[in-house]
Amino acid sequence: WNWVVHLFHGNLGESYQYNEPVTRIIGQRAVNTLWLSLFTVVLTYLIALPMGIYAGRHEGKLPDTVIRFYTYVTYCIPFFVILVLGIWIFGYVLGWFPTTGSVSPTANGTFATIGSRFYHMLLPGILGALFGTVNIVQYLRSEVVDAKSSDYVRTARAKGVPINDIYRHHIFRNSLLPIAAFAGYSITGLLNGAIFTESVFSYPGMGLLFVNSISYRDYTVITALVLLFGILNIFGTLLSDIILS
Repeated sequence: WNWVVHLFHGNLGESYQYNEPVTRIIGQRAVNTLWLSLFTVVLTYLIALPMGIYAGRHEGKLPDTVIRFYTYVTYCIPFFVILVLGIWIFGYVLGWFPTTGSVSPTANGTFATIGSRFYHMLLPGILGALFGTVNIVQYLRSEVVDAKSSDYVRTARAKGVPINDIYRHHIFRNSLLPIAAFAGYSITGLLNGAIFTESVFSYPGMGLLFVNSISYRDYTVITALVLLFGILNIFGTLLSDIILS
């Protein structure tokens, strides 16, 4: 009961591991998780929307087959395996991307810090986006295929409307509306995936903080993070329901 009372006063207790207020620790890590999550969501939709639309438009052809094969293979591979393979190949073997941290210690100045932060987010963001595109691509492809056989599309074709205009003004617009509902579920998926992503890349966010707190039995931090993740999951689901309605 005392914990609940303190919760409403913004007091989540003190960390056993860091000897600091829990709110301060989470606040420091939440910024990194927020940046990585936003970058991953934007990248996910930038990849998924063209792929889903292109696969639906060319149903049954080679591009559709290749894209569907990609989604099936990606869906079958555990996210943790994708992260480990990605960091091993592109981080350690090829050395294209950093493998730990969120900002380089040698970055001086605002622009250097922003560039370093973006560089550190690239590989985990790309891997997270590739995994996150699977459901969106499959759902959008299905929406486009269904829209192509709808009555209003047949009417537009009968009137001689150019096929590109039909896709642009009718099929794409009606197919993209349900996809917007995935935005809320993307939030919940990123929060769950942050535990794996930040652990593999040693990225100092809330996911890594959660794992470290479990290792050190820092129960005040664990309780606060579970509560925060639960609230954000509810918010994401509510956002999707609002968009659908």
